[in-house]
Parts: sequence; structure tokens; C-alpha cells
Amino acid sequence: MCNFKLHQMDVKCAFLNDEVYVSHPPIFEDHLYPNHVFKLKKALYGLKQAPRQWYEGLSNFLLSKGYARCAVDKILFIRKHESDVILVQVYVDDIIFGSNNNILCEEFVATM
Repeated sequence: MCNFKLHQMDVKCAFLNDEVYVSHPPIFEDHLYPNHVFKLKKALYGLKQAPRQWYEGLSNFLLSKGYARCAVDKILFIRKHESDVILVQVYVDDIIFGSNNNILCEEFVATM
């Protein structure tokens, strides 16, 4: 028996720090600056690129902390430490993680 314990984490601020730029809506076109874009001051959860940017930043962070991305499932990250392992599954702003060593889970929570 490996005593593998699972945990769940919901990231509340996943999309709040990304810089997002949008083109002018037809109603608000500025004829003096037709090629300029707007930089949004607040994130919009409905934007297609928001989850992609969040995942890219998080995956780069996890890779820098010694996690390896699973070759089959690109949203699964694995880190091995001697005979122990921690698995991290990322789905948009939800993270499910588990390990056979609770200390690895505590370190992951502290890191996040």
C-alpha cells in the first residue's frame, strides 16, 4: 500500500496578473490611431488566451522547480524524490496533486 493522498487547490488569482491586449471594437475605433490596441486593466475570464497564458506561466514555474511534464498528458507534472513521487494535474485554475509522502505535498502548497 502506498498511502497516496490527493489534494485539490483552486487558484483564485489565476488570471489577475496577465497583461491582455485587445483590438478596437468597431464602435470605438480611433481614426487617428487605427493600428493601436487597448491594454486591459482588469482580466476578462471569457478571453480564450487567458487560460493559455496562465498555464504557460504555471508550467514554466513548475519546470523550474524540478517537475517534469508527462509525455502523454501535457497537463500532468511529476517530480520524484528518492522513492517518493508527487503528481500535479492542472486544469485551467484547478490543481489536483498528490503524493505518497505528505512532506512533498506540504512543500508544493508552500511553493504555490
